[in-house]
Amino acid sequence: MFDIGFLELMVVGILGLLILGPERLPKAARTVGLFVGKIRRTMSNIQDDLERQIRTDELKDKLKDPYATFLDEEEVAAKDDVLKDALAKSPSKEDANAKSTAEGTTSADKK
Repeated sequence: MFDIGFLELMVVGILGLLILGPERLPKAARTVGLFVGKIRRTMSNIQDDLERQIRTDELKDKLKDPYATFLDEEEVAAKDDVLKDALAKSPSKEDANAKSTAEGTTSADKK
């Protein structure tokens, strides 16, 4: 996270010792340590919550289309193409009614 080397820590320690003095430095260091720990735990909890929410959303998406978990992208694309072709080739209801009407008039003409 932070790229702090030994030299930087020594400078901060010496400045803390000069500013706070030897009596207050241990208490200040402990307070800073507790504060940093609390921030780390909070960030970790937030990260865990976000990851859990993402996994939940992914599972919901998989439950909507259960075959998608077993098919790879190529198979899904092929399945979609087959469905589109089947829908394009199947006659619509209007076409079927028009054919039956046309056949009805031709069969009536034959009688």
